[in-house]
Amino acid sequence: MTLGVAMLVVGMNDQKTSALGPEGPLVEEFWDNMGIYSFYILPESTSVIYTIFQPILEILKNLVTAALIITVLGGKLFIVSQVISTMVGVSEFLYDYGY
Repeated sequence: MTLGVAMLVVGMNDQKTSALGPEGPLVEEFWDNMGIYSFYILPESTSVIYTIFQPILEILKNLVTAALIITVLGGKLFIVSQVISTMVGVSEFLYDYGY
């Protein structure tokens, strides 16, 4: 998928970018630079994702820590879903004041 996006960007690079504002050399330079910087977005984003998930995958290799992490994440997801459903008013939770 990364290679396909890179090939698409390389194929689009031979087109001249047009200014979207007042005509002038500075605006043309800006859009040319934006086209060049698009080449850097893909490697940077994939390296950030790899750097974030690599330690997590190392931790998940141990069965005990994997079960613990999955349990904690499942509990967090459950609590967040309950809080959001209560905030939106989807749940049947009623406050019963003992006055």
